[in-house]
Amino acid sequence: MVSLFWLLADDDSEKRIRLLLGAFGIVAVILIGAGIIELVKRWRNRPFQAKISASEQLAQFRESFEKGQISPEEFARIRDLLNERIRQEMEVVAATPATPLDEKPPPTDTPGGVNHG
Repeated sequence: MVSLFWLLADDDSEKRIRLLLGAFGIVAVILIGAGIIELVKRWRNRPFQAKISASEQLAQFRESFEKGQISPEEFARIRDLLNERIRQEMEVVAATPATPLDEKPPPTDTPGGVNHG
């Protein structure tokens, strides 16, 4: 600590400027590092938000409607939008194969893979 005061008391202004710039640089690096650590903490501790389905959203809006928090017109508009999304979700589910993976397809008689029998 005494040597720091001795350097600052020195008449050589070039040394003094270098010392102050070096100290400022160290403080800046420490502050930036602390900021990055805080951002990472916030990112890791953010609440997990699972995507809720359109049918779950519709149930929540129906509950709000029944409590009188939204008007019948608002609920009708929301219901129409979510019904379309529910149909889209059901089409995606219906498009996935329903057969188990260990089942084999029936044998084909022709080389093209089409059974004409």
